[in-house]
Amino acid sequence: MTTRLNYVLLVLVLMVSLPFYWFLLDNSGASLPAKPVTMAELRALAASIPGEVPYAIEAERAAYRRVPGDFMVAGSGIKRKLIGYMAFRLPVRGGKAVLIESGMNQTTANALHAERINISAQARIEREMDRAGIILVTHEHPDHLGALAMHGGAALANAAWLNPRQLAAPLAWNGPKPPARLNGVAPQAVAPGIVVIPAPDSHSPGSQLIYVRLANGREALFVGDNSSFAQNWMDQRGRSRLSETFFVPQNRAEVFAWLKTIRALKAQAPGLEIIPGHDWEWLEQSGNNPNVRIGFSNPF
Repeated sequence: MTTRLNYVLLVLVLMVSLPFYWFLLDNSGASLPAKPVTMAELRALAASIPGEVPYAIEAERAAYRRVPGDFMVAGSGIKRKLIGYMAFRLPVRGGKAVLIESGMNQTTANALHAERINISAQARIEREMDRAGIILVTHEHPDHLGALAMHGGAALANAAWLNPRQLAAPLAWNGPKPPARLNGVAPQAVAPGIVVIPAPDSHSPGSQLIYVRLANGREALFVGDNSSFAQNWMDQRGRSRLSETFFVPQNRAEVFAWLKTIRALKAQAPGLEIIPGHDWEWLEQSGNNPNVRIGFSNPF
């Protein structure tokens, strides 16, 4: 009787522990090599368009919510992580600013069960959409492109630089879609000091990274949700299988390849500032990203 009970308990433990490990802790899947992207290539492209480069990076957080850490970084624990929904402004002296990401409006915040939306911050982001010379997003999910698609107008028609797969996203587009100004295939300079690096079929079909070289020579890399948190690329840990299987499907092998690429680029340029897709608390910590200012300048 005791032996049989022990077997039953062992089976029960395995039935619970194996799925728990597989869905929340397992970090396997890094079989692909890093991508053949180099800092030398990015710097050459950034310098290929003459003109004034951005002199700062400014950040606004439009909304946030919290989820267990294991969802976003496999094996990081159940303590909840704050997911910030953000936008970044790159001001240019004597010219129009560049906007990266589009924040989150009330409609999307409700759909994604955000805990809080900062209405005034999103208003600043959307007003900046109307003033920006170029608007870029790291990928086409609603928490990155949705607010821009719904905003529409001249911001979408004239300032939005999107790739074909981003334009194919099933979003609520307010007005005609703009032309595909990005090739989505190879690194592409879009403005002085700014280069878009396609990462197709990774976190999403239209994912991309964005390299920025500032007027002071400092460099930054916006990595989107291929590394939602700094811990993803630092520890080379992807999202949990639970997250990518049931909530946000992604190409696990390609994501790991880009995590390796981010680490390789950082090794080539130790001063490169890696800006994750949602890690607002890490972004705010002094010293992590000294060139990122919290809050857009020239408040409305």
